[in-house]
Amino acid sequence: MELLSVGTVWLGSSLALSSLFYYLYRKQLATVRRIQGARKLPLDGHLRAILEASQGQEMSYVAVEGVIEAAGTALRSQNHPHLLAVIQKHQVVKHSLLWNSLTRSWHEFQRVLHTSINSIPFQLTPLEGTGDPVLICDPLNASGLALQTVHEHFQALSPGLGELMGHYMTGEKPSGLLETEEILPVGIILTGLGRLSLDHQGVMILQPPHHAAEYFLSLTGYEEILEQQESIATFWRSVAMFFGVLGATVFCFTLYRAYRKRKKKQKADCSLETIFEEEQLAEDTSESSDRMCVICLSQTRECVFLPCGHVCCCFRCYQSLPAPYCPICRCHLERVVPLHQF
Repeated sequence: MELLSVGTVWLGSSLALSSLFYYLYRKQLATVRRIQGARKLPLDGHLRAILEASQGQEMSYVAVEGVIEAAGTALRSQNHPHLLAVIQKHQVVKHSLLWNSLTRSWHEFQRVLHTSINSIPFQLTPLEGTGDPVLICDPLNASGLALQTVHEHFQALSPGLGELMGHYMTGEKPSGLLETEEILPVGIILTGLGRLSLDHQGVMILQPPHHAAEYFLSLTGYEEILEQQESIATFWRSVAMFFGVLGATVFCFTLYRAYRKRKKKQKADCSLETIFEEEQLAEDTSESSDRMCVICLSQTRECVFLPCGHVCCCFRCYQSLPAPYCPICRCHLERVVPLHQF
């Protein structure tokens, strides 16, 4: 029963994890299907007409691709002023070594000391030809937007003797500071998936979609976005299947061990019962042999010899004795009495 309980716990845990990962898989699969069902629209002169003809002048989920252009004055890189951007991220990260008392070794640790993000409104313009631009709304909350690193500088620290002693006492040794600058530059191609609509001023806007659909902005293109999301769905499905199979395997193995243990116990009980029956039969046989004649070993004892009192042979063997002496003690027999008269 203890093994069965452990197997039940394993099965419950595995099914819970399998259900969780299956839910994540279904959620990710829904995202993949939305991306596959998104209408891919080129940024040309017909896009505004298509949007105006749509219900409510809105399209719930579309994919558009264009060149990034600042809607106002573009940002300039702090370290490379000739680079123009619409999003700029500056970050300072402290790199340290932390002492792990369990593994008795130092491990690298990073802590963000400072992060600043600047952004300006920007729009997507046609790759070629003419057409109305599409204004990008809320880009910082979009998935898949990877900024380009344009500056990276690591400043190593040189602590003194007192600081080194303090580092060993606290278990933390700072290695240095890493300063990075990332930007979303002007003039590169960006792909967006979201809700396309016309505002009250007639400006086309790409913004986060309604309901559970995910908002994507990526520099890699539509096909790469779809492939990445499909790989995530495949991963969640594989993990869900793994925990499902693991739970079933452990439960079946636990049932098998419980069955083997029960069979072993039944076999042991059967062996004890057999031993008891054999001992009982041996006792019965011993008692039966105690009542048999010591001479012929086939007839029951029928005579009582006096004066010694031994009961050891049948009447026929007594008559066959060559001399009137007891076969047990060799005492001279004076009288012989039948056993039933004794």
